[in-house]
Amino acid sequence: MKTSNKRRFGALVASAALVLAACGGDDEEATEEVTEETEAPAEAPAEETSDCAVTTLNIGTILPVTGSLAFLGPPEIAASGFAVDDINAAGGVLGNQVVLNQGDSGDATTDTANTEVDRLLAAGAQVIIGAASSGVSLTVIDKITSAGVVQFSPANTSPTLTDYADNGLYFRTAPSDLLQGRVLANLVIEEGAATAAVLYRNDSYGVGLAEAFKANFEGAGGTVPEFIEYAEGTETFDAEVDKVVAANPEAIVIVGFAETGPILNTMHERGVGPTAKKVYGVDGNISGLDKLVSDASILAGIKGTVPSVDLGTIKEFTARLDAAGVDGVYDYGAETYDAIVISALAAEIAGCADGVSIGAQINGVTKDGEKCTDFASCLSLVQAGTDIDYDGLGGPYEFVDAGEPAAASFRIITYGAAGADSSLDKYVFAS
Repeated sequence: MKTSNKRRFGALVASAALVLAACGGDDEEATEEVTEETEAPAEAPAEETSDCAVTTLNIGTILPVTGSLAFLGPPEIAASGFAVDDINAAGGVLGNQVVLNQGDSGDATTDTANTEVDRLLAAGAQVIIGAASSGVSLTVIDKITSAGVVQFSPANTSPTLTDYADNGLYFRTAPSDLLQGRVLANLVIEEGAATAAVLYRNDSYGVGLAEAFKANFEGAGGTVPEFIEYAEGTETFDAEVDKVVAANPEAIVIVGFAETGPILNTMHERGVGPTAKKVYGVDGNISGLDKLVSDASILAGIKGTVPSVDLGTIKEFTARLDAAGVDGVYDYGAETYDAIVISALAAEIAGCADGVSIGAQINGVTKDGEKCTDFASCLSLVQAGTDIDYDGLGGPYEFVDAGEPAAASFRIITYGAAGADSSLDKYVFAS
C-alpha cells in the first residue's frame, strides 16, 4: 500500500532530528569555551533558512502523442499547457514560474515512455504527468518513483495501481476501474440484458476492467457466456467475433483501445454490431470511436462509460479545448489540468518543489480544508495559512491514502447514426 502522509512526515522529522543532533555537538563545545570572565559576543539576528534545494517546479509529461491511445492525447496535452499557463499567470509556485516539458508515452509495444522518462529526469522533472495507459505507467513507475519523483496520471484506471509499491509517489485523478466496472454492469443490466459476452485486451487495464465488469454483472444475476481476451497488437478479430456469434449473447462489452475499430467492423460484418445487438464500450475506446471504424453509421446505438465530470458544468474549459483544436474529445482533459494544479499547490504548501515534499502533501490538497476551485484562489488561501480542499474542474476528488479518488462521476455516451450524440449524455456517480 502507499505510505501515508503521517508516516512520510514522521520520516522527515526523524531525518531532521538526526541533522540537528549532529549540529548540536559542535554548538555545545563552543558554549563550553565561554567562561564567566569572558562574555560571548552578541549574536546577529538569525536569518531564516530553508533546507529546500528545489524552488522551481519542473513538470514533465508522458502523454499519448503516438500509439494506441493517441486519439485521447489532444485534450490531455492541451490541458497540461493550460494548467501551467494559469499557474504562472497567478504568480507561479514559490515565487517562480513553473517549467513544463512535454513528452510522448507511445504505448506498451514501444520503449517510448522509458526513453522520455530518462530525458525528463535528466532535465530535472520533479513531477511527471502520465501515462494515460495503465500498462505504460507500469513500465516506468519504478524508474520514476525510485528517483524520488512524483508520477501523477490523469487517466490510469487499473486496480493494480492502487496498492502498487510506489514509495508514496504515484497518484491519479482518474478512479479505479473497480468503480467503472460496477457502473458499466449496472448500465447493461438496467437496459435489460441478462447475458453479456466480453472481449478485452490482455493488459493491466483490459484485464482489470473486464474482471470488474464480470464480477459485478454476475453478482447482479447476469451470465457471461464468453470472456475473450486478445493480445495487444492483434490486428484481425475473426476468431474472437465468431465466438461471440456462436454464444449469441444479449449484450457485448468491448474493453480496448484503438483496435476496437477493426473489432466493430468485423462484428458489423457478422451481424452482431451495435445496429443489431446491445454493444458497450469503455473509456479506452468510446470517445472518438467514429474515427476508428470504416463507417460511423455502424455505431448507431453503442454506449460506453467514461470517468468524467458533467461537461455542461465546465463549458468554458471545453471551449478552451475546442479553440486549441481538440475536436470534441474531452476525456481526461479536466483530470490532467487538475493533476498539475494539485501538484503545484502541494509544492506551495510544502515550501519546496522536490518530488518527495510534493508527494507528502498531495492527498491533503484534495480534502478536509476550505473548498476552492482554481489555482489563484487556492494559492491565496495557502499563503494565508488556510488548509484547502481543491475540487477543481473534475472534483471533488477526496483522495484516499492510496493517492486516488474515493468516488467519481461517470459519463454515459451514446452514438447515433452521425456519431456521438451529446444530447443523450447521462451522468452517474459511484463511490
